[in-house]
Amino acid sequence: SRCSSCQAIRSPVLASGTSTTCVQTRVRVRTRSPARGCLLSAFLDMPADEDQTEGTAAKRARVGRLLPPAVVASDVLDLGFGLPPAGPISGAQGDIEDIWKLHEEACSQDNDFYTDPATGYLVMTRISHDRRGKCCGSGCRHCPYSYTNVRSKTLADKIQQPAFLHVGAGERKFEALAKQEVETKDAGVDAGVVVLFWSGGKDSFLTLRALTRLGHEVVLITTFDAATRVIANQEMHISLVERQARHLDVSLVGIPLHPGTEYVDRLKAGLEVVRGRPRRVVALAFGDLHLQHIRDWREDRLGPAGLGQGLGAEAPVRLYPLWQRPYEELHEDLEASGVPCEVSALGPRISPAGLLKVGAPFGRALAEEVSRAGMDAFGEKGEFHSLAKVWEVTRARALGLAEP
Repeated sequence: SRCSSCQAIRSPVLASGTSTTCVQTRVRVRTRSPARGCLLSAFLDMPADEDQTEGTAAKRARVGRLLPPAVVASDVLDLGFGLPPAGPISGAQGDIEDIWKLHEEACSQDNDFYTDPATGYLVMTRISHDRRGKCCGSGCRHCPYSYTNVRSKTLADKIQQPAFLHVGAGERKFEALAKQEVETKDAGVDAGVVVLFWSGGKDSFLTLRALTRLGHEVVLITTFDAATRVIANQEMHISLVERQARHLDVSLVGIPLHPGTEYVDRLKAGLEVVRGRPRRVVALAFGDLHLQHIRDWREDRLGPAGLGQGLGAEAPVRLYPLWQRPYEELHEDLEASGVPCEVSALGPRISPAGLLKVGAPFGRALAEEVSRAGMDAFGEKGEFHSLAKVWEVTRARALGLAEP
């Protein structure tokens, strides 16, 4: 079931008259009527044995400033606050697209909660999290701390805001030098990074190899559906991209996309996560091959007048390392890497039926067959999408580096 404050899956259903220890807070809970959820994360700092000695009245006082009066007065849980039953609460209005507007309105009024229009649950605002002063580790929807205390094994499943899913070797070196107060430029580490829009497919992978050859330090960013955790078009779970980043030891920022939010606004938030390390984003890189209208859209929406608006000279340039490169060169580079790629998803207008199948290995043979059928050999027009299984070879070979 889901926490009433942050919507994270936190604990089993609490049946009437039963007790359990919340897996997140380690506080014993006893219910007097059926309820779903767990303790509000305001109790995360409470010692494990404190609930045995502190009375309900004291607990009410402890969180009184965080909870609405109706919740504080609730008698659902012995701890002194109640959780809504499963399903929407009577009177809840709106839909999921209202969430971000509701959140900003609640923050503008200095409110600690707003009501989720889809479930009727109370959701903690950024204001409430700011007052706590640290990440609680629960994957809250509006966590302002980049989920720094969420366990790495569950990070991809929990984040609701842009956050690092993996901190790569270059980023770790930069942080270590910063902690030692060493000027990074004197230590051979540039504060500037290239942000690569990463889908997990062959084109993104070949772009990463090209940027690595040019000596750039790269941070990957990937957008995915916040509800399903699936990457659009690629039809694969974000955990696969996280696995790629960990094997390559390249930093990865995940950007959950929610209904009702602007794509470019979410990208801005993702870039702010990178800059917060702090790093300079000197360029945005894309794996486009030859579709001019796609490049034009990127230049318009992600260029100085869009994503870079207001940054002036600090606006990142756009890089297209694979642009107009012959497919023969791309095949040779992919073969040199040794990384096997397979079809992960098919486009909506595949013809003839049965020519492509999910899971089919991508290589020269498939590309030639696809080309004979009148489609783009690399699926550039959306005929198919792919997964680069980088973990099948060493990191060094995948990136084109010298073997250690």
